[in-house]
Amino acid sequence: MSPRGGIAPAPRREYPRNGGLFQPMLASAGRDMPAGNEWVFEPKYDGIRIVALATKDGVALVTRNGHDKSMQFPEITNCLRDVVKKLGRSLVLDGEIVALNDRGEPARFQDLQGRMHLLDADEVEDQTSDSPAAFVAFDMLVDGSDLLIEQTWEDRRAHLLRALGSAPAPAQRVIRPSTVVEGSADQLLCHAHEQGWEGVMAKRRDRPYEPGRRVRHWQKLKLENQQEFVVGGWTEPRNSRKNFGALLLGYYDGDGKLVYAGHTGTGFSFDLLADVHKKLQAIERTQSPFTTSPKTNQAAHWAAPKYVAEVRFNEWTSGGMLRQPVFLGLRDDKNPKAVVREPRATTSASARQPPERLAAATARKATRVRSSKPKTQSPKPEARSPKLIAPVEQLRANATAKSATIQVDAKTKINVTNLGKLFFPVPKFTKGRLMEYYAEVSPYLLPALQDRPLVLKRFPNGIKQGGEFYQQKAPDKTPPGVRVESVADGGITTQNRLIGGNLATLLYIVQLGAISTDPWTSRVQTIADADYSIVDLDPGPKASFKRVVQVARWVKEELDALGLHAVAKTSGASGIHIVLPLPRGSSYELSVTLAELVARRVNEKHPKETTVHRWVKSRPPAAVYVDYLQNIRGKTVASVYSARAETYASVSTPLKWNELADDLDPRDFTIETLPTRLKRVGDLWAKGMSRPNRIPGVTGDAAA
Repeated sequence: MSPRGGIAPAPRREYPRNGGLFQPMLASAGRDMPAGNEWVFEPKYDGIRIVALATKDGVALVTRNGHDKSMQFPEITNCLRDVVKKLGRSLVLDGEIVALNDRGEPARFQDLQGRMHLLDADEVEDQTSDSPAAFVAFDMLVDGSDLLIEQTWEDRRAHLLRALGSAPAPAQRVIRPSTVVEGSADQLLCHAHEQGWEGVMAKRRDRPYEPGRRVRHWQKLKLENQQEFVVGGWTEPRNSRKNFGALLLGYYDGDGKLVYAGHTGTGFSFDLLADVHKKLQAIERTQSPFTTSPKTNQAAHWAAPKYVAEVRFNEWTSGGMLRQPVFLGLRDDKNPKAVVREPRATTSASARQPPERLAAATARKATRVRSSKPKTQSPKPEARSPKLIAPVEQLRANATAKSATIQVDAKTKINVTNLGKLFFPVPKFTKGRLMEYYAEVSPYLLPALQDRPLVLKRFPNGIKQGGEFYQQKAPDKTPPGVRVESVADGGITTQNRLIGGNLATLLYIVQLGAISTDPWTSRVQTIADADYSIVDLDPGPKASFKRVVQVARWVKEELDALGLHAVAKTSGASGIHIVLPLPRGSSYELSVTLAELVARRVNEKHPKETTVHRWVKSRPPAAVYVDYLQNIRGKTVASVYSARAETYASVSTPLKWNELADDLDPRDFTIETLPTRLKRVGDLWAKGMSRPNRIPGVTGDAAA
């Protein structure tokens, strides 16, 4: 017991930051509200992200970076203990600790400031009654002896509601399930604005929980501009102000460098000024932590980039600075290295920049300094040699075998199974036939995949039988010769991924049931640099392929006007990809901006035939979506010479610009016809991608 008769908080505990089964799954930033019955929506709760580990032996409230908050929030700890006692089984819950207002509803993050850093038991007891909090659970990872992460969100939600619905009545006021909303995106946005939500979480009903991964089936859409920034220093106060004048704020770019974003002196009480100043004085240093030291009105003091501040602001200026930022509080549940610049707030009809401003932005964003990290040694691309044809003959000889061993080269063998399994039912092409195709075109395909992380879409039963799923992480055990590397996802987590560039890996992904090859646009040695930018032409349900071809020609006109060049290729489905080679050192942000510039110029001149709206329901059905967002880090499109999961076993095929005629038919390019075409026209991809575009402020060569 505490000296004042309350429950004494448990000692502060620390948990591993990286790895582990119960790392929270992370949402990707979204720009537009996703549509479709497969999505559900929740408020974006403005609190502390927690994985709650509740057993009969104790409770831990673990933050993303491993701090245990059970001491600071004993009412949540005690209620979780009561829930476990009533149910008679352990629980692992994912959720958010939120402050409560005087109506018992979730409040804002700054209302937690008085509690989240306390270490004194008496102060914790005072704040527990003066500033109540609750735990909003939005997912369940473990229910008793059942590990739920492989189940869908819908099934996990059912477990969560059953467990919390059986909890004692007092506990249900403190441990509560999240609010889930269904309906149209516009109605939801109106409701969210009326309720004052910070943002919206969009979640797929049918997807599993992937601990420690940032996924696209959870998306966070902000309704106001609010995010974390790293505190890199402070300025001297002036006039009657005490302690300091303003905090100097920044975020990390793709190279891990701290970029200055502005300063804020608003949002502080007298006590908070003193508390923050004391913390910063303890970590003062002589050198600026920012890439470029800012010019300040008052003398600046520099601090080690240890603390993270939550800040609300009006907008980003054209120069990349915060406009009207307001300090909301310090938070210790976020790793400073994970703080990056986040997308702007979501609206139902977001205003977009005109092409002229985008062109200027392109030039500005292109000036990012290339990473000085030493390159890792990568395997040399397999040469275009007749020796690579040998596996083709082995595969043909084992066309219907239940299992076979393919000698890839003198040192590497791959065991394959079920070569006679039907993958494409109409042309009756088997798994073995697909492997044979990839082995035959590998001298052309492997250089395009070299060093690139691969995303797999696996069809273990072929393209028509269902059961397909995406796989990002490499299997725990892979055959010798299959390349696996640890790749950062842009946040604080890393993941082992399959890396393209050799025939063993290529045949292995087909053995797993993958049909297409889908690489990142960056390589493992320079993972923050995009080698090319993609303009993806995606037709609406009533748009003909003839219209897609016409839009591709319009894209070519804009490229010519901008002095840019690109390679056009069929997507292998119903669209066309137009790919611009970039100079070495180009950022992902640049690749998005460049594609957006081209897309908006085309849409401005041809508004009836094209659209740049991401939300499917807002696109005219006969229009072609000119998509520039496929350039976001980690997103992929099918690579050149990749087979596609289409009825006619089509292939993504590079084209000569004069082939973009009205009678062009993507069904002419299949795994059956492509090898002959390669012999006739050669490698149009390698030729077109060998010369990078010149972008102001970026130097170097791209090798795609």
